[in-house]
Amino acid sequence: MPTTPATPTTPGTTNTQGLADWAAPYITNYLGQAQTLAQQPYQAYEGPLTAGPSTLQNQAFTGIGSLTVPAGIGQAATTAGDLATRAGNTQYNAVGSDFGTQQAQQYMNPYLQAALNPAMDEARRQADISRMADAGRLTQAGAFGGSRQAIMESEGRRNLMDKQNQMLTSGYSTAFDKAQQQFNADQTRKINEKQFGAELGLKGLQTGIQGAQTQGQLADAQNRATLANLQQQLAGGEIQRGITSEGVKADLDEFNRQRDDPYKKLQFQREMISGLPVGSVTSQSQGLSGVAALIQGMGGAAALNTSLSDKNSPLYKLLGNLGINLG
Repeated sequence: MPTTPATPTTPGTTNTQGLADWAAPYITNYLGQAQTLAQQPYQAYEGPLTAGPSTLQNQAFTGIGSLTVPAGIGQAATTAGDLATRAGNTQYNAVGSDFGTQQAQQYMNPYLQAALNPAMDEARRQADISRMADAGRLTQAGAFGGSRQAIMESEGRRNLMDKQNQMLTSGYSTAFDKAQQQFNADQTRKINEKQFGAELGLKGLQTGIQGAQTQGQLADAQNRATLANLQQQLAGGEIQRGITSEGVKADLDEFNRQRDDPYKKLQFQREMISGLPVGSVTSQSQGLSGVAALIQGMGGAAALNTSLSDKNSPLYKLLGNLGINLG
């Protein structure tokens, strides 16, 4: 190790500072190691610095990317819309037809054929029986073919016509009333049937709408279940990624430990001698001048001061002889 000249502390002496003999090899060695380490090229870490997406996260991302509105929801909305339109268009006519001539004939004819015509036929039959009975009585009386017979037959025909007229009048009146009642009953029945059919149709449409709503709810529940599964995958993927991140950090920390190990050992070597007296000072004596030798011979600067102030001292007298007046 080079030495450094020091300021002399004693006249005629030179101090030189350097390393102690016991410390010089040690310090020289670790300084050489430091120089070698300083000249090493940069050592890059070639491993991953971050953890990429985990397998579960990639699966979840794929699932999220392919999410669409469930087909069941669209189908349910279309079905419900169509059924609602049909329900809005469902109407029934609550007003029946008017009771006119055509309706009267339609409803009266069955009654006339079933009730009035047989009664009219029976009246004619009874009139014929009476006429034949009268003819028999006239024959027995020897009056058959006479004026009396003509009067009786004329009276019988008049009675038959009167009776038939009464039957027709009463029968048509009754037939009309019956026809009108039957017509009204049929109209009420038809209206009720239409109303029942319309209500049944509306109930069917409402049931269909409820079914469509249920389908949409099920599709929505399925979609929410899918989203919940994806969220679980993301949560599990985050755990996976965390484990991978721990591995990446451990690899990087180990790389840093291995890279820094020589520097830490060098630092350790330096700390081992920290505070120890590793330096040394070497003193070398030099020749003294006449004055310096005189001062040294007189005991130093303190003795010199005493001699200069004492007029009886040899130094004071010597200086006086040399023409130096000290006062």
